[in-house]
Amino acid sequence: MTKKNQKPRTLQEFEKLFPETWKAYTYFRDTCDHEGPIDPKTRELIKIGIEVARKRHGGLIAHLTRAQEAGAKKSEIYQAILLATPLIGLPDVLDAFHFVREHLK
Repeated sequence: MTKKNQKPRTLQEFEKLFPETWKAYTYFRDTCDHEGPIDPKTRELIKIGIEVARKRHGGLIAHLTRAQEAGAKKSEIYQAILLATPLIGLPDVLDAFHFVREHLK
């Protein structure tokens, strides 16, 4: 990403080439977000844990930003990462922790 909240170039190109697919995807994503009682901050913390487990740094940046915008503190973000340790192992968590430290405000 070049600017805050700007989509990565690949995503911009995908959206331009497949606008109906992108529209359907974002509708599905947003519907999943709002289908239940989980508040935005908690949703983003969950998504941070998922991105850590999937080793997706691009998604991790997006959800870090959204989590902070939803009011998540650094300590909450770090705990969301820490919770992955018994499930995915310390080396992968350390990689995510290092990456997140470089990108947190």
